[in-house]
Amino acid sequence: MKQTKEKLLALVVGLSLIGIILTSIPALACEFSFNYDRIEAPVGTEGEIGVRVEKTHNRCTMSDPLDYQFNWERIEILGETDWEEISAGVYEKWFLVSLSSPGEGFLKISKTCSKEGYEEALLPIMVTQGDENGSE
Repeated sequence: MKQTKEKLLALVVGLSLIGIILTSIPALACEFSFNYDRIEAPVGTEGEIGVRVEKTHNRCTMSDPLDYQFNWERIEILGETDWEEISAGVYEKWFLVSLSSPGEGFLKISKTCSKEGYEEALLPIMVTQGDENGSE
C-alpha cells in the first residue's frame, strides 16, 4: 500500500512539473513590438518607425543574438540605426521610411532559432493616395 502511494505521488509530482514546464515555454521567446500599432498616411509621407526586442530568455542559441530579418511592402527604407541596448535585455532599432505606393503594406520583423523556432511581428501600414499638389 505504501509503495502504491509513493508511486502515485511521484506520478502527480512528475505531471505537475511537466505542466509547469509546458506553460512557461511561450514566455521564453523574444518579444517584438513597434512604436505604432498601425500606420495610415498618404504616399510620400516620411517618418520614423521604432522596433523593440525584449529578450526574455537567458541563453540565446542564435549565432548573432540580434540577427533578426526585416521585410516590408509599400515603404522605402531611407536609413536605419544599429541596435541599441536601452535596458537589460531590451534592444531598439529605428528606421527612417517613406511611404512609397498606395495600398496595404507592412513592416515585419522575424527570427528563426533552434530554441523557439520561427517568430514574427507585423506592423500594418495603409498608404493612401496623395493630394493633388503632392505625390501621386
